[in-house]
Amino acid sequence: MVGSGVTGPCLQARREGSGSKEACVESPSASFDPETIKTLSDAHSRLLLETLVASTPVGLAVVDMEQRFVQVNDALAAMNGLPRAAHLGRKVQDIVPEMWPTLRPQYQRILEGGSAQTVEVVGATSKELGVERHFLVSYYPVRTNSGVLLGIGVIVSEVTEQRRAHDALQASEQRYRSLVEAMAQPVWSTNARGEVVEPAPRWLAFTGQTHAEHVGLGWLSAIHPDDRKRVVRSWVESLRTKTSYRGEFRLRFHAGGYRDVVGRAVPVFGEKGIIREWVSTAEDITERKQAEARAENERARLRSVLTSAPASIAILSGERQVFTLVNPLYKVLSGGVDLMGTSVKDVVSERGTEYSRLLEKAYRQGEAFIEKEVPVTADFQGNGVQSTRRFDVAYQPLRDVRGQVDSVLSFAVDVTDRVEARKKLEESAASLRNQQQWLEAILDRTPVAIILVEPVTGRIIFANQAARQLAGGEFPGGLREESYMGGAHRFTDEAGRELTMEEIPGIRALRGAPVHGEPVIWHTPTGHYSLLVEADTLPAQHGHPEAVLLALQDVTELRKTQAQLQHAVSLRDEFLTVASHELKTPLTPLQLKLQSLVRDAQTEQTLESLRERVVKTAETISGQIRKMTTLINDLLEVTQLTGPSAPLRLEDVDLTDVVRETVERFQPQAAKAGCELIVHAEPGVRGRWDRHRLEQVTSSLLSNALKYGTGHPVTIRVEKARGRARLSVRDEGIGIAPGSLQAIFEKFTRAVSTRHYGGLGLGLFITRQIVEAHHGTLRVESQPGQGATFIVELPSR
Repeated sequence: MVGSGVTGPCLQARREGSGSKEACVESPSASFDPETIKTLSDAHSRLLLETLVASTPVGLAVVDMEQRFVQVNDALAAMNGLPRAAHLGRKVQDIVPEMWPTLRPQYQRILEGGSAQTVEVVGATSKELGVERHFLVSYYPVRTNSGVLLGIGVIVSEVTEQRRAHDALQASEQRYRSLVEAMAQPVWSTNARGEVVEPAPRWLAFTGQTHAEHVGLGWLSAIHPDDRKRVVRSWVESLRTKTSYRGEFRLRFHAGGYRDVVGRAVPVFGEKGIIREWVSTAEDITERKQAEARAENERARLRSVLTSAPASIAILSGERQVFTLVNPLYKVLSGGVDLMGTSVKDVVSERGTEYSRLLEKAYRQGEAFIEKEVPVTADFQGNGVQSTRRFDVAYQPLRDVRGQVDSVLSFAVDVTDRVEARKKLEESAASLRNQQQWLEAILDRTPVAIILVEPVTGRIIFANQAARQLAGGEFPGGLREESYMGGAHRFTDEAGRELTMEEIPGIRALRGAPVHGEPVIWHTPTGHYSLLVEADTLPAQHGHPEAVLLALQDVTELRKTQAQLQHAVSLRDEFLTVASHELKTPLTPLQLKLQSLVRDAQTEQTLESLRERVVKTAETISGQIRKMTTLINDLLEVTQLTGPSAPLRLEDVDLTDVVRETVERFQPQAAKAGCELIVHAEPGVRGRWDRHRLEQVTSSLLSNALKYGTGHPVTIRVEKARGRARLSVRDEGIGIAPGSLQAIFEKFTRAVSTRHYGGLGLGLFITRQIVEAHHGTLRVESQPGQGATFIVELPSR
């Protein structure tokens, strides 16, 4: 092991240009008188130095620039576990290889011009392989008078024992502090005068005092005011006499109120018998005192029970079975004989012998047991009449403080009435079982789903056939959330929102909430059902536990019928509103024209002018009649198409011919609307269709385009696409909002106000019905303000 510096030997070195003179190395620790040194020869000086190095008790060494040992004393050699000769000329890393990684930076620092430094080094040497040792090592540079670095001086002191002692002391102190902190009871210390000078965490946590309230004699304020004077007097006496303190008092508790504690204080003496400090504890005995009070109450209660209980009680002690306690009822049943102090063994009778045998069994085995319904024949009424009654007799061994059985408690209860009642109950139970089976058979065949559920746990007690059919044969068990949330059995409200556990009527009923006629949708593996839930609690009776009765009335079909009726009523009201408006529309101008014609007939002077007025009025009336006829025909078409399906008259039809003929008929109407009809039709687009119905489809789409695309061209295309016939009618009118693209195909529905556009809203509905009757499709593509394109696709040949 290598350490830090004392004066090393003079190293031979030749100065440049100075011949073979020796250069003596300076040592920072050398302090010889110069005059004395002058009188010593080099040999004497070397001898003196080597003697000092060899005899010093600390390890000394000098290493050269390559960390080879130039000088080493016996102390260091012993530390390293190798002879001195084994060190000289060898490098430090070869002598102490395990410690070299730790030592190398110190040598490197000196070689790089660093100053002397002392460090603590931990490691193992050859002296004790694998044993960790501690060393204080000093390193210093060894230089010539001119400052040239020649090597490194090392001084080593082993401090292993000191370090171990220090660590042990520190561990002991830490262990003591941990023990104090780990104690459940408050622990604190005071100075010799009884004043707190250091914080006591346990005391502060127990009392709720702050550190400022606790220091000095402030800790006394946490003691109950009624106990404080007594505690102070005893505490002052202990301070005076230097004796330990022990006292019981009430101590403030952080959660409120006071707790009963036993306070103890022990003096810690220093040198010459002077008290250095006091170590104090406060043991919380609140529960113990309460337990003692409860135990005393229990003892008193037990004495009261033993003397007033409606049972025959006796305690028999020892192997002789001597009566040491007899309660009044036992004495009555014994014929009024005073049994205290006597032994059962002295009673010569068959009953007494059996009683003694059972007492002996409990005494020897040390285990309690009960003899059920023992028949006893005696004069129980004291009127000289013998009768037999039945008793349950308990034999309970009693133990002394050492745990040894020293007596037996005999406890006999008259169960005659219970036995007779049980027999009657068994007869009633048999009758009830028959009634229950009969009732369950009726409930099982009831068309209303009935479920009996155990409260809290949700366990199914009974489910009739209707309930099992709704549930698909399986019921989720208990109130586990995963059974109802997102699983096979879900509950939603009538709007489709999934109910939480707290909202499900059945679950709420199990938790005691009232449920009367609450609607719910139950989703099960067999479908979803609209239910009205009724719930009530059945109290425990006839041996059956309390249960919750759930009655689930299936109103699914009723709801469907109700929805259909509501929809039908809505359609009726809507139809009546629209039809009345539309049918009145042509009647109003018709009436006005007729009134005008009457006035003209009364005022016109010539027959020719009257004839002209009649012709014009007739033309107008004919237009209104045609309009009304169209409305009535639409209504008839709706009735026909929504009733039993009318048969199609299928034939080979050329769609192009149908479209061209229809367009030709619409030319006057298109000219009146300011619309140019543009037709792009491929020849030979044929199929088996109903020609009349296709004319209706084309007419409806053209009429719709002219109505909503007034003043703009209308383009009609007939083509084949993907093996199907396609008819498209495009206008450049007002367009359709995205939300109405599907609704316009429903009855009485339009995407615009009836105030500006007339009609019953049946044209597109009829058109779609006809197209779908041909196994075709009808759709629309549109954007608001950019017109609309209606596309019909039909199966073709």
